Amino acid sequence: MNISELFYKHHLNALILFLTYIIIALCLFSGCVDEKTPVQSPAQNITEPLKTDVVIPVNSPSDLVSSNVMTKKNGVPAGGLIYEGLLTKNRNGVYEPGLAESWDVSDDAKTWTFHLVHNATWHDGVPVTSADVKFTNDFLKSNNLTMGFVLSDVSSVTCPDDYTVVFNLKNAYSVWPDRLAQSPGIGVYPKHIFEKIQDPKTYKDTQFIGTGPFKFDKSESGYFRVSKNDKYRGEDPKISGVILKLITNQDSQILALKNGEIDIVSDITPAVADSLRNEPNIGVITIPATTGYELGFTMIQYPTNLSSFRHAMSHTIDRDTICTVLGNARPTNTTFLMPEVAGAYVNPNDTGMYDYNLSKAREELKQAGFIQDGQGILRGPDGNPVELFLPIGGKASTGVSEKIVTALRNDWATLGIQIKTTKYDDESQYRKAIDKGNLFIDGMPSILHDDPDDLVDFAVTPLQEKNYYNFNNSEFNALTVKVRNTVNKEERKGIGYQMQDILADNVPTVPICSTDSYDAFRTDRFTGWEKLVNYTSIQDRKVLTSLQPVSRS
Repeated sequence: MNISELFYKHHLNALILFLTYIIIALCLFSGCVDEKTPVQSPAQNITEPLKTDVVIPVNSPSDLVSSNVMTKKNGVPAGGLIYEGLLTKNRNGVYEPGLAESWDVSDDAKTWTFHLVHNATWHDGVPVTSADVKFTNDFLKSNNLTMGFVLSDVSSVTCPDDYTVVFNLKNAYSVWPDRLAQSPGIGVYPKHIFEKIQDPKTYKDTQFIGTGPFKFDKSESGYFRVSKNDKYRGEDPKISGVILKLITNQDSQILALKNGEIDIVSDITPAVADSLRNEPNIGVITIPATTGYELGFTMIQYPTNLSSFRHAMSHTIDRDTICTVLGNARPTNTTFLMPEVAGAYVNPNDTGMYDYNLSKAREELKQAGFIQDGQGILRGPDGNPVELFLPIGGKASTGVSEKIVTALRNDWATLGIQIKTTKYDDESQYRKAIDKGNLFIDGMPSILHDDPDDLVDFAVTPLQEKNYYNFNNSEFNALTVKVRNTVNKEERKGIGYQMQDILADNVPTVPICSTDSYDAFRTDRFTGWEKLVNYTSIQDRKVLTSLQPVSRS
């Protein structure tokens, strides 16, 4: 290119830029462009959200929608933006229809029949039929895919017609819908898409064909967007789409919320919640009783293998102080099942079994042969100092566990008990450490504390050869089988009471507290966030289809 050509090109570009500014100025003057709306430049990020997109931060890349939903243990139905399951379960313990509109169970609780809705279609327009449900079961298990474990109790699936699916179970399972609906639940996937996949373990999905109220739009590094499915059979979303945005640090999430870059931050601390309550255009909602915490005993290590020692230690839990320290907790005095979610399934005879009373604890320790010496050190029947090991980590919030241990440590020191703690970031290492320790703090979602079937965590069965507590009681194990064979709620309640009595007598665990969680959200963008109190995920379709953009008029 010669000098004259360069000169011509330079002046041509300058002329184009000058004319662009003239046009923008004329538009502003005439009102065709809102002066508060920035003009998009060619360099602007293509992932700029629409005004009616809900933007939700996620903590890690694994929280984005997986490119292979069948190999990721992520629980599709309760939090699925794209996919649906046969049913879901809300925080009030009520099952809600998904792709199934109703279901029946045989008297022996081994045959479950689901009746599908007749108007569900995949996002590509293909009708959903029972063949898709059967295919999902067979495909997951025959290819040994991750989510197949949810269906391990299924011996076969049959389809009498296009809208009827029959699950034949290997063993009786009175709350089989629980397995399909939550923790982690199972989705239904399109047969016409996945039957063509030769190697499902390495498959990377680029279409994400589901049935839900939102459909896949685009995905980039740290970003995933779904758009409204205009052909959805159910409640019509009032928002244009949902964006999942990777922001790994919660402090950064809070800043992004204040700046209006995202619409909600979940599971914030009580202190952060309080600090946000007076912020302009930000609301805070309390989600009650989301997690239950307990002090578990490892029953194969001395001295926690002694029933008398565990009983004495059950009186050393100062729940009121712990709840004050945590700031978002209330004492729990029942064995494992949480009153807020389990309701009548909680045995009233077992409430208050583990009252806080250091004098009683000291007396019971003395009766069991544990006596404080002249230096205040507690010595066991063997004459050696009592030293307990408590690993910290796992599913329970590490910060909460550390606060609980700090509160417990003071009273245990008063009794002369020395406690050693080690923090484990790796889940597998933490679980190994539990077997070598004496105690552990466990925290589980309330949805795992709402039914007698959840007490199976303490059982030893052919399908569960051990439990975290190393508790093994033949009567309890038999009742576990019985409760899974019993469909009638009143009968199941009676069996559950017996199971709780056994746990109260043997003390493999001591309840501590249940904690609330807090979510903060923009009030100037969308209304409807109050639905969160009934559901376990901010990505639940019932929450997202309830949101409405705030009127700008």
